[in-house]
This record gives sequence, structure tokens and C-alpha cells, in this order.
Amino acid sequence: MSSPSESAVPSPTKPVTAIVPDRRTDIDLKQAQIAALLAELEIEGLFLFEPENFSWFTAGATPRGVLDPNQLPVLFLAGEVRCVLASNVDSQRLFDEELDGLGFQLKEWSWHVGRDPLISYLCRGRKLGCDRPLPECKPVGDALRRLRRPITGYEVTGYRQLGQLVSHALEATCRQMAVKQTEQEIAGHLSHRVLKHGAELVSVEVAADDRLRRFRRVAYTDAAVNRQCAITATVRQAGLHATASRVVSFGPVDEALHREHDAACKITASYIAASWPDALPGKLLQAGKRVYQINGAEHDWRHYPAGYLTGRAAVDQVLTAQTAEPIQPGWAITWQALLGGTISCDTFVVTPKGPLMLTAPGQWPKKRIRIHGANFDRPDILQRGAGT
Repeated sequence: MSSPSESAVPSPTKPVTAIVPDRRTDIDLKQAQIAALLAELEIEGLFLFEPENFSWFTAGATPRGVLDPNQLPVLFLAGEVRCVLASNVDSQRLFDEELDGLGFQLKEWSWHVGRDPLISYLCRGRKLGCDRPLPECKPVGDALRRLRRPITGYEVTGYRQLGQLVSHALEATCRQMAVKQTEQEIAGHLSHRVLKHGAELVSVEVAADDRLRRFRRVAYTDAAVNRQCAITATVRQAGLHATASRVVSFGPVDEALHREHDAACKITASYIAASWPDALPGKLLQAGKRVYQINGAEHDWRHYPAGYLTGRAAVDQVLTAQTAEPIQPGWAITWQALLGGTISCDTFVVTPKGPLMLTAPGQWPKKRIRIHGANFDRPDILQRGAGT
């Protein structure tokens, strides 16, 4: 194994914000963060079981196709050592397609034996930590969650590509859908557009006509589209998640829907505009409530979560008035507003220069909203011909 390059050890609680040239350097910087965390907690090493932490440390490796959680690969980190514990079923593919040349050692277990004996052997006589409850190991899940939240300089490029993929897939699906198609058919078309680019559709909600007025979470059914449709999708690629929504109307946009969507866009624009480093989520949400009130929907904020931290986990933490920690550079956030029959939802990354939109609309009608001298483009409703 080639050893990681030496570098200064950053604080384990601060994000890696410098632009790094390649994936190997990104992993080396994360290993330095882990080394600082081990010293702080006075432990010799730690296990990373959770897939979110696995993809974070490896800068994008994903254990695809493993149905049994007990067969998932595990990372063991200690000092400059980084090891992958993997089943003999998965180890070849992991290194050929995901981890080659990145400085990882392999400790392999046979599928018919399982990984527990190997983990027990590594624990023997050592003070270790783990990101999930494990006997005789110190719990470090919360510390690792804080470490993985900031999107690193290396990861931003891939994240932007993912955001563009989500936007394109949603918008192409809306342009191609037809009246009388079912929500299930529409979800299938969206899934095809995502999967053919090597990404994974984690969640899709398709709301035909008035279903969004009756249900807050709609999934998808055999209901057919006649007048309008709202689609929200969460897509994962290289272990990162992005979520966005788009709305289409067949024929002129209903007056009530137009009014609701205009308000939803103003609400999400107000959230995004205020999402700067050190902003307090409680204050952002309070400002959003005022926008709800101004638009005649004073109590609608209670019906649907306003936003959440995302990134390595689809939902890392829901943001509420009780969220005490200020927003930090590098955090990925999804803000959303659901009003009546429509939804406005997009994902971005917080930067010192303002929000970096990941799922910005492409060739799509936009509603430009000006807040404190800055313009924010929110996806408007796409109007299609009636019956087409």
C-alpha cells in the first residue's frame, strides 16, 4: 500500500474548503481529519459501517448491489492506515471500479463466514471507535456526521454535475409526458433518464391534478394526469444526493395554482437568499413564515418541512426553529415549500460568496425574484398545450 501524503492535520470540526486537485488528495485530507479526531477522542482507530460515511471517506465509492446490510464493506482507519473490510464476493469489483490507486488495503472475509470474526480480531486489545453501536467501541457517529457535512472542493464538481442531471431528467420528463399517462408511467420515464447516466433514483413523487392538495407525500399511483402534474425527485450519485421539483400544466395555468406557485417560489427564494455562512436556521424559518403570511397562507408552513441538510445522507438533519447550529460553508441544503397543488424545491451548497445552486432550472420557464438587490431564478410552471 502506498502511504498517504503527509499534510498538516486540520481540526476535525472544520470543513475541508480548499480546492483539491484530485480524489486521492481529497481522501488524504479526510484521513488527516480522522487522525485529529482519533487524537481528540484518545482512541487508536475506528470503524466506518454506515454507507454515508463509507462514500464520504472514499470520496464517492458506493457498495452497489449488496442487499444484506451484514455483507456491506466496512472501513477501518488508524493513523495513516486505511483498510477496506469486504466480502470475497465484492472485493474485486470494489477495487477495480471504485478504489484502485487510492491507498486502501484489503482485509477480506469469506461470505460463508461473515465479517464479525474479522471485526472481533481487529478489536482485540485496542481502544477503537465506531459510527454505530459496537461492544467495547466508543460511539463516534455524531462527530463523523459533522465531518462529512461540508462538501469538499473536489466533491463540488461532481455535485454540480449531479444537480444538472436531476434538473435535466425532471424537465425532460415534464416536456415528454402526455395527458392520460399515469403517475407510475411518468415515474418510470424519469427513472430511465436517471439510471442511464449511472445515477440512482432514491425517491420520486408524482402528483397528478389535485392529489397534492389531498396528500403531503404522494409517492406515485395509477392516477392519470389530466390538467397538471408536480414531480419531486431525489437522486444519488457517487454517494451524494440532490433533490428538486418541477410542475407542468396542460393548457392555461389555473388561477389558484398560479397564485400558489408564485407564493411557493417567493418562499423558497427567501430561504435560499438568506442561506449564508453563520445564518441561524430559526431566523430563516421565521422570515419564511412572514412570506407565507404576506401571501395569504399564514398556517401552511405547518403542513410540510421547510428544508434539511443533505449531501451524503438524503436527509442529514431537518431544519427547524430549534436548530441551534449556524449554517456552515460547504453545507448542502434542500429548501422546499408546498402550497395547495404545487411545490417549489431545489438543492444548493452554501459558500462564502452565497448559495451555489445545484439543481437550477435549465431550458425552463423561470420566475425571477429580487431580494436585497440580488436576483433569484425559481422554476416556474411549464405550460403545455391542452391534451398534448
